[in-house]
Amino acid sequence: MGDGYEPLDALRSSYGLQRTELKLGKEIRTGLFDETKNLASETAWACVVYSMVPYLGILFVPFAFASGGLGYVSAQRQLDAEGMRLARLCIGLSFVVLILQIFLWWLLYIIPEIGI
Repeated sequence: MGDGYEPLDALRSSYGLQRTELKLGKEIRTGLFDETKNLASETAWACVVYSMVPYLGILFVPFAFASGGLGYVSAQRQLDAEGMRLARLCIGLSFVVLILQIFLWWLLYIIPEIGI
């Protein structure tokens, strides 16, 4: 309140921060390399997403398995429930994507032979 700068007051009110002080000395860390994230599980999630690309995505499935397993082990050591959940989800989805990718490759082989 006593800043005397009215655009700042309008900005504060748009975020519901009327009558609060700005804490300029406090550093807020957000970003990719937070200490609270399990980076191996996050890498496994990225590999799962990349593995959903038809045909070429099968190259990312082994990386999703490996980084998911590594993420699960590191989450168990750090007692990180969220990291363990994400790692298990990535490993499970990797199995599903692997089956779908094998089916797509089988279709690529069988369609020319049956002459559709």
